[in-house]
Order: sequence, then C-alpha cells, then structure tokens
Amino acid sequence: MTYRSIATIVTRQDENTLTAAMNVAQRFDAHLDIIILSTTLFQGTPYYTGTEAIVLAEQMDEAKAELANLEAWVREQMRPEILRWSSAPASMLQAGLTAFMPQALRYNDLVVLALPEAGHRSDMAIVETCVFAAHRPVLMIPNGAEAPSEGGNILLGWNDGDEALMAAQKAMPFLREAESTDITVIGPQDQDRSDPGGALAQYLTRHGVQSVISVLAKSNPDIGNLISRRADEIGAQMIVAGAYGHSRLREAIFGGATRSLLETARRPLFMAR
Repeated sequence: MTYRSIATIVTRQDENTLTAAMNVAQRFDAHLDIIILSTTLFQGTPYYTGTEAIVLAEQMDEAKAELANLEAWVREQMRPEILRWSSAPASMLQAGLTAFMPQALRYNDLVVLALPEAGHRSDMAIVETCVFAAHRPVLMIPNGAEAPSEGGNILLGWNDGDEALMAAQKAMPFLREAESTDITVIGPQDQDRSDPGGALAQYLTRHGVQSVISVLAKSNPDIGNLISRRADEIGAQMIVAGAYGHSRLREAIFGGATRSLLETARRPLFMAR
C-alpha cells in the first residue's frame, strides 16, 4: 500500500500546511487534491421575522467572496509547482460538512490538515468529519512544523485496540520508510500476552517495518502528556494514534485521555479509525 491520492483542505491562507501537503504528495509521487473550502456558522437572530434569511444570505455572500480570494491565493502558491494537482472550491454552512466530506474525500488515501488550534472551531469540525464521517486517515501539521521525511523515528501509540491497529495499517507507507517505529504502550495492554506490543511488532516486521517496544508506567493520568514526552525523548518525526468513537475528537484519542495531545502537539499527528 502507498498513497496515490492525497487531499488537503484550504480554509485560510496557511502556507505551512499547503507546503506540507505538497511535500507529502511529492514524497509518495501522489496526486494532490486541494479542496478550497469556505464555511459559515449561521447564527439565528432575535429580530423580526424574515431577518434570518437576510443574515444567512449576507453570510453566504461573505463566504463566496472569501472563497474567491482563497482560490486566487492557491493558484499563486501552486504556479511554480510541478507536481500533479487539482483544486475544487466549495462554500457551505458548517453543518453541511458531515454530508460533504465523505463524497469529497471518497477517492483519497490521506488528508493533510492543519493541527487545530485553540479557538479554531471550524478546524476541529473539519478534522472530525474527515476522521469520523469520511473515514479517512488524517495527518495534522502543527503551525511551524514540517511534513515527516524519510528516515527518522515515528512514535506509534498502542493499546491493543482496533482503532490503534487501523492507524498503524493506514500509516504503513510512513512506517516502512522510517528508521525505527517506537511502539509505545502505556501500561500492559495485551491481555493475552506477556510481551505487550509483541504481536504488533511481529506484524510490522512482516511489512518491512523496523520497530522497538517501549512500555511506560502509567505514572500520569494524562496519557497525552506521557506520549508527548516520549516523542520528545526519541525525537519522533510524528505521532501515530487511533481515533476513538466519541462524538468529539478532543475526547477521542486513546479513549478520551489525551486532550493535551491535540492542544500541545509540536510534531505532526497522524490519526485514523
């Protein structure tokens, strides 16, 4: 398996994330689909009847104007690039993302996005719909970080769950090209094995992935903090984690214990479910 069709979603002039998406596409010789998206979060009004329609029309007009500016920016950014790419504009209410994303990303192997920052509710909504509605693996890039390159270390969070295994499978193109994958287990998780993470390591070896197993004591209830500290220790290029089936992504990774992983990540974060 490799990535042949990669998507990124442009909602603002974010050169860092677009560059990361281009680098990933070039690394895997993939086509890059650039979805240029403008959303509006319609707020009702307490004024007279009919005002809602006027306010909504004004908000949609503003979204379309913003979309035109983003399209022009993308064309300018991509003008000197030689990779295969295409773009598609879309403007909608934020509530329409759940229906839009599964169709828009249906033929993509990976989505590259900005890591949601505090206050960017629309970023979080896009990540959620990509992972939970479109069922696509997502590589999130923190502000100022670069896309992972060949070699180096990758941290793979493991808890013996189906979602963590799916993340490992979806991240396989990255794992194969890494110098080493650190299978990080927070306390023993494999109920039927005396070697936590051993079965996964064997599976990865069969796919040509070099790995080591790190079993960390659950000394802190904040699993995300432990994962981040371990990633710092090994100098991981990125973190791979399974997304869990809660309604909000902030409560999703590793069973709802790692809000801080999203809020404080300083390196790319790969998630799948």
